[in-house]
Amino acid sequence: MKTESRRSLLAKVHIAAKTLGLDDDTYRDMLESITGQRSAGPLTDRQLVQVIAALRKRGWDDTDPRPARKRPKPRATPGTAPLLGKIEALLADAGRPWAYAVAIAKRQCGVEKLEWAGPEQLRGVIAALVKDAQRRAKREAAEQEMPA
Repeated sequence: MKTESRRSLLAKVHIAAKTLGLDDDTYRDMLESITGQRSAGPLTDRQLVQVIAALRKRGWDDTDPRPARKRPKPRATPGTAPLLGKIEALLADAGRPWAYAVAIAKRQCGVEKLEWAGPEQLRGVIAALVKDAQRRAKREAAEQEMPA
């Protein structure tokens, strides 16, 4: 389970208050009625989530109004289709865009597009994505072991 950072939660609270047009007194009164605090700074993550839920009930919509820009899947050249399929699966599992794999290829091999990478270069991208997945799994396991 992916949890939001404290910084992200605080940002959401402040953005929501501004978007809803809450003046300072109204904002602080709302915080106090929900958490007993008049400032978002000392709130716990759980309290911040409660405040965000209350702001949503007041009509705040936190969906991004900008359309998502998606890069199309790179075209496979002979011999690279299975490798691009593996890269696509690893990216989907990690929830990362194609741009992430392109950045790896650019950094490792100096190629600007995955279509220009050869099979050996794509294997290097796969290796980097596998290591990234292992790091994420290790981090998630460590987070689950920590008491709340």
